[in-house]
Amino acid sequence: MLLAGGTLAAQQTKYAKAGGPVSADSLVKPELDRLVRNCHLDPATLASYDKIITFDREVFVGKVDNITFAEVRYVGAADGTLHAIGRSRISQILYAGGRRDVFIPLDDPAVQQKELVDSGKIVVKNVSDWMKVRVTEDPGEVNQLLALGEVKTRYEGDRGNLNNEELMRRASVNLKKKAAAMRAHYVLVETKFFNKNYGELPVVEVTGRVYGYR
Repeated sequence: MLLAGGTLAAQQTKYAKAGGPVSADSLVKPELDRLVRNCHLDPATLASYDKIITFDREVFVGKVDNITFAEVRYVGAADGTLHAIGRSRISQILYAGGRRDVFIPLDDPAVQQKELVDSGKIVVKNVSDWMKVRVTEDPGEVNQLLALGEVKTRYEGDRGNLNNEELMRRASVNLKKKAAAMRAHYVLVETKFFNKNYGELPVVEVTGRVYGYR
């Protein structure tokens, strides 16, 4: 799917190379001006949208719909279509209400070498940052990280027709919150057991090991 916005990438990269650190706010205004000029959107209306800034100095304007461990989904201001951006591409999100969700600041030294940028380096300060934690079943994603402990969760579905994928998705929220409380960035799932006895609600029990950057 094509992403709405981001057409200023070349211009913004040129600006970054011209000298000085690049702030997120300095990237947002040119993109808002472009949307007003090319898409005939009202500036006051644009103020009610969120702004997503990537490490490539791209700006996407829309309403954030959902943040998962793999991507951020948003409805574009220009086309009203649902789009998705890989979370590892995102530096920060500026919400319409004024809150700023920083994954890694644009002036972080690691951003200067894109191959070193990893969204796992998101700052996780407490359980309120749980959405930033990744849940994975691939040991290769954590083999360079520091093991911080073990987490377990048991999730019982609220209806009998929940499939295993949905059960695991909901259980992952609990895993993320527990990992965030430990200031961890990843949860490696080690075991998961699904159970649904006749006449009972489906249940999944998951154990995992949490990891963080050294």
